[in-house]
Amino acid sequence: MRGRPWSRVLPVAAVLLVVVSAVTIRLLPTGGEVSPPASVADGTPMLVFAEFGLKADHIYLAPADAPDERTLVDTVEHADGWGINPATALAGPLVAYTVIPPTGPPERNSPAEVWVMNLETRNKTRLARDADLLVPPVFTPDGQGLLYRRSDGTQQEIVQIEVAALTRRAVHTEQTTFGMFPIGVDATGALLFARLSDGGTDLYRAHEGGETAFVYHLSDDIARDWRLSPDGRALSYLTAEFVNERVAYRARVLSLADMDSPTEAPLPATMDEGGEHYGPVWAPDGSGITVGQEALVQASEPAVTLGLDGSTSALAPAERGFDVPLGWAVGGRYLAVRWFSGTNSQNPGLDATVIVDRKGARLPVEVDTEVIFIGWYSGV
Repeated sequence: MRGRPWSRVLPVAAVLLVVVSAVTIRLLPTGGEVSPPASVADGTPMLVFAEFGLKADHIYLAPADAPDERTLVDTVEHADGWGINPATALAGPLVAYTVIPPTGPPERNSPAEVWVMNLETRNKTRLARDADLLVPPVFTPDGQGLLYRRSDGTQQEIVQIEVAALTRRAVHTEQTTFGMFPIGVDATGALLFARLSDGGTDLYRAHEGGETAFVYHLSDDIARDWRLSPDGRALSYLTAEFVNERVAYRARVLSLADMDSPTEAPLPATMDEGGEHYGPVWAPDGSGITVGQEALVQASEPAVTLGLDGSTSALAPAERGFDVPLGWAVGGRYLAVRWFSGTNSQNPGLDATVIVDRKGARLPVEVDTEVIFIGWYSGV
């Protein structure tokens, strides 16, 4: 399997008061709707990804069982060396991302644009020009809204855009020198966001009208990779812990069923023996999380699905190295991962993007530069 060194880290990674106004938009008509790819019609989910380029990224659709049979969807020009930063999931056919335009200064703090694109029509809409590039946007559960962060000096705002109405409002504003990160909308319709401070990472929720409430202290350090469950009633994330005489990130699940008393769900013992965790991502039905784990010496460690009922199931491993889960396709058969040939984050080795089939196959997504995972499209 062809791989690339860990050392080239793209700036698209994120590890990571009502104001209503019209937004600037740009529509790119394509002369009518575009028929969905045959694989979608046949029920095979489509991987949506971009190939990074120094001046432009190319967005593709590819069948899960044949990633080389890809279709070019769009080419996104950007500032030199700074690629798109997509939302962690699609909303139906809608893809969202932030990007520094070609005319913008090629710097991480440059104002980024927020775009949505419809995979079926190929129409694109620019929703904003004031986003923070390295904080990925987040769709609301109904796909009608999009959350993003913008900063102005020491002030940060989480903004919600109504995609169809083309209006926006600040959901939460705060004076901070640390960081706020939109996570998503919970089962009650409130915004969940993480807030960093010198005391670590805390979880907050913001209600309609601006009322903000503390929910849970996630970590005394920096927590990251937070994902809401499909029903909005649980949160998975990684938190730094001191294990085996070193600091390693470990997976946690926080139950939000009772907002007045959130509780951490213990992980199965097979994943609780020390070492680093990677991911995690939720199973499509919300029954558990899939977590990557560091390899032992030169052995291989597959991604493992941890059921909330205490069950575990391992996916097909590579000959060596470890997997970092990226996202499941609807139906739960195909998982996109970033595979590394080394043992852990201190010794990652080469990397590549791979589709792991529950039936045992591992299908590499071959590109010349770097794959930017965008999500899965099922045509529904």
